[in-house]
Amino acid sequence: MTALNWQRVAVRIALLPALATAVMASTAFASCPLPSTALRQGAVQAAWAPDTPPISVGRHFTIQVRLCPADAVLARVDATMPAHRHGMNYRPSIKAMGAGLWHVEGLMFHMPGAWELRLDVQAGGRTETLRDAVTLP
Repeated sequence: MTALNWQRVAVRIALLPALATAVMASTAFASCPLPSTALRQGAVQAAWAPDTPPISVGRHFTIQVRLCPADAVLARVDATMPAHRHGMNYRPSIKAMGAGLWHVEGLMFHMPGAWELRLDVQAGGRTETLRDAVTLP
């Protein structure tokens, strides 16, 4: 290698720690990628989908939730109708499936309109609340 190449190598090596820190901070979810539509709050991402879409008024449904980081814990799932100031009439059950995947059953939206799905996730010694809007005709 020429002297110039060694200088480039030395500069790159010197920058590695700073670059690694910046990359980890800006792409904290690279090791656990979720779609761009995933919910984000603090250091947590969540993506969810009903097992059998579409969600219908007055019918129980089940959702699958994928969390990042994968060792995060889905502590609570609930839904409310902000305009009516009430929640669901049922408390869903949550089951860990491993590798960041969670199974939530027993949900029911008993009225049409705007609902807010709430996921309470524990990760890194904190609890983050992620919310998503769901509107039923």
